[in-house]
This record gives sequence, structure tokens and C-alpha cells, in this order.
Amino acid sequence: MTVRAFGALGHRARLQAFRELARAGSDGLAAGELSRCLRIAPSSLSFHLRDLETAQLVRSERQGRTIRYAVVPEAMRALLWFLGEDCCQGRADLCASPMARIEQRKNARVAEASVAPMVLFLCTENSARSQMAEALLRHRAGDRVVARSAGLRPSRVHPLARAALAEVGIDAAGLRAKDLGELLGKESIACAIVLCPEADRMRTDVASFAPRVERWLLPDPAAASGPRSARLAAFRSVRDDLSSRIDAWLARPFVASRAGSKSRSRTASR
Repeated sequence: MTVRAFGALGHRARLQAFRELARAGSDGLAAGELSRCLRIAPSSLSFHLRDLETAQLVRSERQGRTIRYAVVPEAMRALLWFLGEDCCQGRADLCASPMARIEQRKNARVAEASVAPMVLFLCTENSARSQMAEALLRHRAGDRVVARSAGLRPSRVHPLARAALAEVGIDAAGLRAKDLGELLGKESIACAIVLCPEADRMRTDVASFAPRVERWLLPDPAAASGPRSARLAAFRSVRDDLSSRIDAWLARPFVASRAGSKSRSRTASR
């Protein structure tokens, strides 16, 4: 079954489905919701989920007219044990604990005052609120912090988010929508700031990777309707709210002290 499990995860769509279900935890996701998350046609997704279920990596449960899928934790642990015990023959130098590396990365920027802390803004699609927050923080803080943003289901940077940033002199040319998986467990995140209710459900999981997690729940400007002027006004409102929050956040003692330590470290190294 181990070979079958690795084979199932070897397909990009199945790996994406498994990652999304892992994020969802024990409650799992309904098939329709997972299809929307991954932007995979229900018929194709059904095929991939069936393969994951055959490999005993996920389980399904019918609830009325809906089928919910969830990761089988024991199966994931069995794969990790197989790698450590069979493939690596118990050699810790070859197969160290992945959680140990995650913990090391999580604490890296906290321990090193000379390294700018990374701040992650998290939202659902990484298209509007989180993109504006990333650009505003980078513009305000300079090299005092490393600004990043990500989404649970990244789509594209909203054109009106770019327009709202351009109005205050911020170039949004380099912004792109990013999946949370690009950063979580791979970068040292000093502070994660959640910007929407759906991403807020991930707060407990994100806390495993970031020493500090904050909630700035803001309305979605992309949900505004009407003529362009009205929709742009919604983006301006969220932009200005974010700008005020970021200014206040940068003035907090823990941020100012980190910035001061970084500045002193640069001076000493000259």
C-alpha cells in the first residue's frame, strides 16, 4: 500500500487535493467545495479522489446528498515512518523530523535580531486585501520587515487593487497571487495577519508556523457591485483602513525594537 500511496500522490491534481484536505483537518471538505477550491471539474476530481481513497490516504462519508472527504492521519504517519524506518534505515542524518525543521524555521527570525522579520498577510484568494496589505507594508517599512501575502486558493491580483495602490504612488507591477503552501513551513514567518473570515479558520494551523498571529478581518472589496467608480471606492476604503492599521502596527514596541536591533547590527558590521 505504501507504493500505491506514493503513486497516488505523484499526480499534481491528487497532490493538490490531498494538501487542501490536510489543511481542512478532521472535518474535511465536501466534494463540491473541494472542486471549487482547486478549480477542477467535478468529474475529474471524482476520479482523483477515488484513487486517493483506494490508496487509503483519504476517507469519504456521505452526508445526505453530499460526500465529504478527509485525510486519513494514520496513512500520512505511516508514509513518514516508512521513509524514516525503511528507506533511511533509522538514520537521523538522512531523515530528520520534518516538524523539527519547521520549528527551526519558525524561530529563525525571532532568534536573529539582525534578520528582518517576515510578515505574512493571509486571505482566501490573495487577490485584493492581502495584496494591498503586502504592498503597503513594503512601502511603509522598507527593509525593516519582509512583507509577503498568500491565499488559500490564489486566483489573480484584482485590477482595482492595482489601481487603488497606484493612486497612492505604489507600484504593484511585481505583485502576484501566491498559494499558502509556497511559504508555510518553508519560510520563517515572524507574524501572520489574517484578513478574512475563511482564512481565519486556518488561524490555529498557521500558529504552528508563526510565533504571532493577528486578526484584521476586513470586508472584501471585490464583492462590491455597481459601476467602476463605486467598486473602486470600496477598494480605496479597505486600502485606507489597511494603511492606518499598518502605521499603528509599525509603531508597536516589538516591531520597533526588532527594527532598531537590525539597524544596529548593520552599523556594527560596517
